[in-house]
Amino acid sequence: MRHFALIDVIERQSEELRTVLLDTGPGVPVATCPGWTTNDILGHMAWAYGAAMTGMDSPPDGPMPDFGKSPKDWGEALGAWDVARGKLLERLNGIDPAATRAWVFSPAAEKTAVFWLRVVAHETAIHRLDTEHARAGGESREMLESIEFDAELAMDGIEEYLTLLVPAFVPRRDPITIDGDVTYHATDTDRVWHVRVWSGAVPQVVDTAGTHERSASVTGSADAVYRKLWGRPSDAVVTGDHELIETLRSP
Repeated sequence: MRHFALIDVIERQSEELRTVLLDTGPGVPVATCPGWTTNDILGHMAWAYGAAMTGMDSPPDGPMPDFGKSPKDWGEALGAWDVARGKLLERLNGIDPAATRAWVFSPAAEKTAVFWLRVVAHETAIHRLDTEHARAGGESREMLESIEFDAELAMDGIEEYLTLLVPAFVPRRDPITIDGDVTYHATDTDRVWHVRVWSGAVPQVVDTAGTHERSASVTGSADAVYRKLWGRPSDAVVTGDHELIETLRSP
């Protein structure tokens, strides 16, 4: 997606997220984030917006900066988020993200502010969806039918997840011990991503499907595949080896 479009996503989705959080209120369980309540969502987003600013202010080749901790108190978190959101949008609207060097946590990402722009856009969209689930009492079908992310945003989220986030979080888990291929197909755009899973290596997007005996596929609209990758309720159709897909689960 173009940079200005991602900034617009942050602005619009964060407004929706704030409205739904205030409508739902503190302490409400968030079924799509097990163990979390609306307080955790609000605190996490306040932290995420501040973390993006910290990343953009830190030397690209320096050590991991101190990102601080999420505020837990509802009022404190709301105030911190409002301040961080305003500063972040002001910063993003005042720079060329592609030309602004930044510290990033993915080894596969270019060290520019574009990385944080995409991270925040998709964090905002996905957690907006989580708060909608919380407000609806966890009624997944209602969420599938009433909210649909546009294909451009969903495809950018799929691309970001598979090419930037997988290399960042998979190495932190137990070593992969299986070989195979997972195909993600966004049917409404006819976009396809082939992910090669190697034993002892980091999964990687490749040009064509392989010939391994083990394989799996996730098929649906871009919106459905986007949600499925992030572990949210989705009507995407999953076939084949579920263990392969589990290696690519959301963090």
